[in-house]
Amino acid sequence: MKKSLLLAFLFTGFSTMAQEVMPPLLPWSGSSEKLIVGSDNPWVTPGELSGLTESPTYDVTTEWVKKLADSSPFLTLKSIGKSEQGRNIWMLIASKSQNFDSEFLANEDKALLFFHGGIHAGEIDGKDAGMMLFRDITHGNKSELLDEANILFIPILNVDGHERRSAYGRVNQRGPLEMGWRTNARNLNLNRDYTKIETDGIDAVIDVINAYDPDLYVDVHVTDGADYQYDVTYGYVKTGGYSPAISKFLFENFQPEVDQALSKAGHIPGPLLFAANGDDFTEGNVAFSFSPRFSHTYGDVRHMPSILIENHSLKPFRQRVLGTYVFLEQAIKSISKHYQTIQKAVADDQNQQEKSLPVKFAFRETPADTMDFKAIASHKEKSQITGAEYVVWDAKAISQKVPSLLMDVPVQSVEIPKAYWVSSEWSELIEKLQKHGIEMEILSTLQEKELEFSKVSEYKMGNQPYEGMMRVQSFETEKISRSQTYLPGSVRIPTDQDLKELLVVLMEEESVDSFFQWGFFNTIFSRTEYMETYIMEPMMKQMMEKNTELKQKLEEAKTADLELAKNPRRIYSWFYEQTPYIDQNWKVIPVGREW
Repeated sequence: MKKSLLLAFLFTGFSTMAQEVMPPLLPWSGSSEKLIVGSDNPWVTPGELSGLTESPTYDVTTEWVKKLADSSPFLTLKSIGKSEQGRNIWMLIASKSQNFDSEFLANEDKALLFFHGGIHAGEIDGKDAGMMLFRDITHGNKSELLDEANILFIPILNVDGHERRSAYGRVNQRGPLEMGWRTNARNLNLNRDYTKIETDGIDAVIDVINAYDPDLYVDVHVTDGADYQYDVTYGYVKTGGYSPAISKFLFENFQPEVDQALSKAGHIPGPLLFAANGDDFTEGNVAFSFSPRFSHTYGDVRHMPSILIENHSLKPFRQRVLGTYVFLEQAIKSISKHYQTIQKAVADDQNQQEKSLPVKFAFRETPADTMDFKAIASHKEKSQITGAEYVVWDAKAISQKVPSLLMDVPVQSVEIPKAYWVSSEWSELIEKLQKHGIEMEILSTLQEKELEFSKVSEYKMGNQPYEGMMRVQSFETEKISRSQTYLPGSVRIPTDQDLKELLVVLMEEESVDSFFQWGFFNTIFSRTEYMETYIMEPMMKQMMEKNTELKQKLEEAKTADLELAKNPRRIYSWFYEQTPYIDQNWKVIPVGREW
């Protein structure tokens, strides 16, 4: 049965479209509308042919960008990898030098912008905006943008999700007519994958970052959530991050110029917006401390200026695409203008001399400030179906004073060792570290080292998979010192390197995006050798006869744990753990620290 017939069969009688019941729109017009070319233009984009109500398929997009690349000596099209379903992930490269080699572009004394659309394939604004911008650079009036900057553009990152497209892609988004799916073919969310690298898309992105060393990385999304006047919201790690010099540049230089450009073109720029109460903004806007599994915070921890765009889902596709175009054009101008400032900020952040690193943040006790919020009036109504109250938006522009709730207070830090050691059997983790661009020494001979390790005393696993992984939900550890034999192929990873902060958040178990918490070391929780009671009984007697303090230690353990005192099997296990027969690797996280 064909897909369309199958859907018709499954949803017979369903005719309501989300577009029909969305909150009403405020009227909008802006000078950015002049960016749209007519249908008679030989380089009109497929999206423009629909009046920016539709976005082209993967095949149509690929055909168009190939044709564009072939038409200009300043462009080339490159496959940076294949998706899980075997589709090419294409990247357009623009360079006035006509030299597209990654090493050349990384080292050329010239700003470099890297951006992509469709990491969440239904949120595709970046693709259509990028196609229009590249058209205008090569066949319009924007060629001067290449005088001071090179550009990397991935039209569609999540290519498989992009082709899982239909009119029912996103229930809360105003266009395009057909939208792709949020996750990839394996149902993994690419924008949760930057630390664990389990998707082909993020594998390709990190390759690009390492090879080209961009001066600005922009990830284009579309929001969920409430209604408000802003159409282009975006953010970066402003406080509570790992790159304070970069944050200062983005706040003092980049953001004012981009906001001015967007406002001049008729758009309303704003910060990332997350309603504290989940409905409206009367209780404040929350600025979360995102972990490095996300694009812009991954950029922050590796000292790469990074922006997360979240266009407002309730604004029309046309308006969002034009706002994205204006943002990207000004981004190119700003990083070109402040190129030397960016270089210095990156170097300052790479050369921080921290002895410890925060890995967990909490909210401030009081709001940081109050923002003048460009809101949409709303009221609550009681549902006749569920009985609960729900928010109704009134299509009336209002201004509100909204508290800013910042999650930037460090509440847990870890000491930074001189180096980490990982044994050769953990080759998957070693390869992930290398993929991130982390420098390491690979052992060619056997070495014996006395190192510090963390041993898990208590732990609880998550009750369901998250992004395909069984995460460690909560745990307690103690530090132990032990000698470890490292075979050839094992690695020593010094922390004296540019990506020190990224290395620490991957290796230290307290970090929410550590390899440990993601579940890559879950095999350490399995016991594979056990004791027999008929052996343990006489052994226990001998142990207490030879060690008079052992009985006292047992009584203290019983007092601290009443269940232990009632459970003979656990008492046997307690004694077993005091013997050299117990598995010495059980619950020991296999990351050695050299101090």
